[in-house]
Amino acid sequence: MINWKGITIGLIIILVITNIYWFIQQNGENYSEENNLLLTLMKADADVSEISISSQKADSYYSEASFAYEDGNYNLVGSNCRLARDYYSETSQGYKRIKAELKATEIEDKLIELYIESLELNSEISLNMFEACEYFETASRYYDTYFNTNVPYDDSSYDMGTTQIEMMGEKIEDHDRNVRDYNDKLEDYRIELKLRLDAFGVENE
Repeated sequence: MINWKGITIGLIIILVITNIYWFIQQNGENYSEENNLLLTLMKADADVSEISISSQKADSYYSEASFAYEDGNYNLVGSNCRLARDYYSETSQGYKRIKAELKATEIEDKLIELYIESLELNSEISLNMFEACEYFETASRYYDTYFNTNVPYDDSSYDMGTTQIEMMGEKIEDHDRNVRDYNDKLEDYRIELKLRLDAFGVENE
């Protein structure tokens, strides 16, 4: 479940920031505050790129769990969910760390504010998937009991598994809503960057 649109926009933002930075360096005027701001954002971008590796691994294991579920291999669902949860947790904490580092700079700027808000959403997106995997794993255990063991006719395992899948669906809905909010935040960030480019007199598309 890789958000290719978000990754593409993120890469464009990195390129734009780099262009602004080189313009400032070559301008020769006193842009120390702008230098500090852009270097801070470039470091944050580098850290986010590193975290994206864990995010992609988490999504990959979640996809494998989904395939296993379709095949009725509930044990494999559980093992892939556990691996996915580890990476989703790591990703969520990583975004929180970068957010804390940005706040610690005490730079008061609209770009920093928007970046922090995007990190909050990214952390929440990963947490949504962490929780979804928890419900998915639990549901798979109930289904494994119902379909693969000798249970009495009135056994509630199937119904309990279905309840877990429904709760998982709620977390997926939260995830999708946060992804939409994140993409909106990226657009706000892009617009703010464009305003900075215009202010510096840098041509951009």
